[in-house]
Amino acid sequence: MYKFLLSGKWIGAFGLCVLFSLLCVYLAGWQMDRKEALDYRNSRISQNYDASPEPFSEAGHYFQDYQQDKQWTPISMRGSYHPKDQILVRNRPHDGSIGFEVLVPFTTTSGTTVVIDRGWVPAGDSNAKPASAVPPPPEGNVTVVARLQASEADTGKSAPSGQIASVDVKRLGQNLGYPVAESGYGILASEDPAPASSPSQLSEPEQDAGPNLSYSMQWYAFSVLVFVAYAWCARQKVRNDRLDAQLAEELEQYYGRFYDADGTYIGDIDESIVLRQMEMIDDMPSHMKAIVRPKPPKKRKRPSAEEIEDAEVDAFGTARRPR
Repeated sequence: MYKFLLSGKWIGAFGLCVLFSLLCVYLAGWQMDRKEALDYRNSRISQNYDASPEPFSEAGHYFQDYQQDKQWTPISMRGSYHPKDQILVRNRPHDGSIGFEVLVPFTTTSGTTVVIDRGWVPAGDSNAKPASAVPPPPEGNVTVVARLQASEADTGKSAPSGQIASVDVKRLGQNLGYPVAESGYGILASEDPAPASSPSQLSEPEQDAGPNLSYSMQWYAFSVLVFVAYAWCARQKVRNDRLDAQLAEELEQYYGRFYDADGTYIGDIDESIVLRQMEMIDDMPSHMKAIVRPKPPKKRKRPSAEEIEDAEVDAFGTARRPR
């Protein structure tokens, strides 16, 4: 019954199923990789964000030699800001609004200069500049706690004077007259002494598991279901072949009664009508021939009212019959 599976058509279809299944497995693995990357990001946030600040003498080198597992680590440093070199990062979202992030170089007492992101200020009506004056950083020596973050890539976009398109620390340092750590920067957590006013502190990053696990399971399911569909199609073909064989036998019996053993027409209707019927059936696609198959009478589960009445009459007559 299943010898057709060895035909070129069905072997090719099976090959396509294999390729589709391999693609699904690859996509499932890709989604799992994304989930693992998201889990790793969440673990860095949960482990580092609220950790005790590390002194700059021990962790300050991460600004120059950034390490991914140190992201969001608070680092404590003492030094002074360079307010004249303040620069704004344009088109930065915060709480559903667009504005600017305020970057200010900060030189520690050890002589190393790092870039501190002091927070966010809203944009004006045209989004071309802040809605109001940017609060300046505190003067003199300040103790700063900032969370380590990797320098962003250069977007290649231009920006007005005093602004930059991304937190590209390397590009920012090229416009300054002194060296700056170029691998990472710090997102401000606190300043001591605290200024009277300051930009809005950036929000804590969300820890979102995402839908990648469910997507991965769906792709794995598709990799199996394609073979289930292949098996179902093969089973349907076997079923249809059986129906076609049954139909051919029934048609042979039905139209055979119009001819005797010598092939002479013995039917009681015009032979041309019978011939046209047989020609129409021969020209029909196999999936359409079922409409001409003689339908067997349906079996009723319950006897009709007439059958019940006849049975009662027969039973009554049998009871009155003399013995």
